[in-house]
Amino acid sequence: MVQDYQYDLIITDIEMPHLNGITLVKMLRKNKSYRHTPIIIVSSRESEEDKIRGVQAGADAYIVKSSFDQDNLIETIKTLIG
Repeated sequence: MVQDYQYDLIITDIEMPHLNGITLVKMLRKNKSYRHTPIIIVSSRESEEDKIRGVQAGADAYIVKSSFDQDNLIETIKTLIG
């Protein structure tokens, strides 16, 4: 889908059926079109190690599902895209 359309923001999970979200973020950051596009990971993985992996891969934010708050997501989006 990212090859057919230029998105202003991407929200992904780490655990997905055919592609790991960390791998997706790394692939997007290598793509010139998505090098600076804000990416948010929303995941059930809560460990500090997973958060660090997400940010090191290129995610701009990492939100844990167990503490998910819609207002927090909206504020994160506003911060990233204005």
